[in-house]
Amino acid sequence: MNNQRNLHIVLIAGGRGQRLWPYSTEDMPKQFHDLLGQGKTLLQATAARFEALVPHDRLWVVTQERYADTVKQQLPWINQQQILCEPMSKNTGPCIAYACRIISQVDPTATLIVTPSDHHIQQEGNFITALQQALDFEAPPLGIILLGVPCTRPETGYGYIAYESAYQRLIKPVLHFIEKPARERAQQLIETGSYVWNTGLLMGKVDAFIQNFQTYWPDLWIAFEKGHVGEASSPSSLASLYQTLPHESFDKGVLEKAKHVFVLRADFGWIDLGTWDAVYDHLDKDRDGNVCQGKVVTLATTNCLIQGDGQQFIATYGVDNLVIVQHKGRILICPKDEVQHLKELVQKLPSNSTS
Repeated sequence: MNNQRNLHIVLIAGGRGQRLWPYSTEDMPKQFHDLLGQGKTLLQATAARFEALVPHDRLWVVTQERYADTVKQQLPWINQQQILCEPMSKNTGPCIAYACRIISQVDPTATLIVTPSDHHIQQEGNFITALQQALDFEAPPLGIILLGVPCTRPETGYGYIAYESAYQRLIKPVLHFIEKPARERAQQLIETGSYVWNTGLLMGKVDAFIQNFQTYWPDLWIAFEKGHVGEASSPSSLASLYQTLPHESFDKGVLEKAKHVFVLRADFGWIDLGTWDAVYDHLDKDRDGNVCQGKVVTLATTNCLIQGDGQQFIATYGVDNLVIVQHKGRILICPKDEVQHLKELVQKLPSNSTS
């Protein structure tokens, strides 16, 4: 899997990021924001991360139709044909199948790196080294390799990968997956020393992805074949196809069933910026442990994330461990250690509050 002339990068950029409401909305989700003040949005930073590996014409973005113009604005160099527009979000299973269908027609010998577009990497040199190690691995014909990172705390919002720790090689067979365990269970997993966090980054030959779909999720792949996706298919026919597809992740549909899945454990400062507490953890704090952005005045306030859009003053007194976010007339107030539940809260809001 080490021929980089056939390497293609697939950025998944269609999610809504509900747990970062009100900053992340349906109209402008988190991947199109500069959450950490880097001068780049998360999408732009993710694309730039792979410039050392592939030229621009081998980087693809899978997103929803409604975000195509935003992708083009943020990545002005990208060819319109490299923006693969889904009519609606159906999770990572259909998303990855769509990318495989299109790229296999362009380059049947392609090797794919499929990655979320909303993560932050602190040590990009170590990240590229890990990718090179995975690309050099001689995987079996159906082999798919994941990147896993060390578990540093009993995180309940991440997926965990169990691997065969006795296996002597750097890249190890995956035993099973555990998605978002309770805190006590997460602590037990960490103590075994045989689990890593799942970063969601996958790599393998495009043919390996396709064969895994054909073996473990045949109905999905057949739907893309029968729909002649990529063969002069119109947006309306693609929309009709997507109406029939299940809303399911690639992990559930393929990886949890597949026999040739491997993981490379590597540490490169991976951060999933999926929640406000993750954003708080990686921004500079004042002497009281607060992260304050916008017009903010605090007194007797500690360990809070307080973020405004600069249109209104936010004043706090006598509070601790809160997330307070004001953006375009919407306000969120939530205990910082309860932000995992924001998705449930956002689903209760009227639709005009989430767009």
